[in-house]
Amino acid sequence: MTFLDTALTNKDIRIEKSDRGIEYIRYVAADRRERWSDPEEKVRAEYYAELIYRYGYPARRIGVEVTVPDRSPNDFADLVIFHDDECKRPFAVIECKAESYGGKPIAAAIFNQAVEQAWGNGNAHKFRAAYVGVVAGATRRFLDCAEKFGALERDGNQVADLPINYGKPPPYKFVKGGVDGKRDIAAVEKGDQSRPYWS
Repeated sequence: MTFLDTALTNKDIRIEKSDRGIEYIRYVAADRRERWSDPEEKVRAEYYAELIYRYGYPARRIGVEVTVPDRSPNDFADLVIFHDDECKRPFAVIECKAESYGGKPIAAAIFNQAVEQAWGNGNAHKFRAAYVGVVAGATRRFLDCAEKFGALERDGNQVADLPINYGKPPPYKFVKGGVDGKRDIAAVEKGDQSRPYWS
């Protein structure tokens, strides 16, 4: 069972149909409804469920399509994890992208642009989050927003993964034997380019 299946079973997420037959996904705790046919929405829904069931963040503290505190009212962050139930103190800002476009894995340029978007939304002048991340299915990158890193740093502040339940980031992305049956180190066939190497 996937994290999304668990979230659907536990009614953290619901799939709804409009009178016209359009499917929507409802993030129950966030009271937010989005069009299910959008490929990015499927990535966001799966990661939202993973935040609850793998990372241990309460659904009531995960915002969906949160308005970025900026002069432009049309800028939204895909997911924001908050420290508090009132959703006033952001912990992490996550940008979600479709895992593939036209049957091809997400291009490095698109992924890196999403990293810049997440950084711009999550850093000191907007959300003041501790971490920002980009999720495109299995391709993920997370950055530490601590002041000790320069505003243009994108390498030295990378962390292996988002911290579990407000803790510290894990030292490694993959572990022999995996964690909860996932993230195990595995052999890759020579020439297998189905997954980007730059994540």
